[in-house]
Amino acid sequence: MLGLAKILADKVQTSQECGLLSHRLSPWRYVPPRERLIDPIGEAEVFLAYGKRREAFQVLSHTLRCEPDNLEAKMLLLQTLAYLRDIPGYCKLARELAPQLSGQPSWHTICTAGQELAPYEPLFMYQA
Repeated sequence: MLGLAKILADKVQTSQECGLLSHRLSPWRYVPPRERLIDPIGEAEVFLAYGKRREAFQVLSHTLRCEPDNLEAKMLLLQTLAYLRDIPGYCKLARELAPQLSGQPSWHTICTAGQELAPYEPLFMYQA
């Protein structure tokens, strides 16, 4: 049975390489939300609501490659990184957002999550 699955997978891959299958039929090709006329933030929020954190991460990462100034996507990506417990990723993105958000209520939320993830990180220490 496993051999049959491998043969079918090889045929599909060969067909894709030859252009015999449309990219719309291929379940392995990532199609960005904007190409599907879907709001990427909304799609990522739905993924997070269903516990699909990797999928949300993929959508948000792609969105930020295309729209590097999208603050809403960055904030949701930060939340996703916290869910994934990606401490280096969370700290890096938080450092990037610190100058823009410092002193705002959202920064307090970022620091609270950051202290739980990386209590040793001075970036998340509160100012007295």
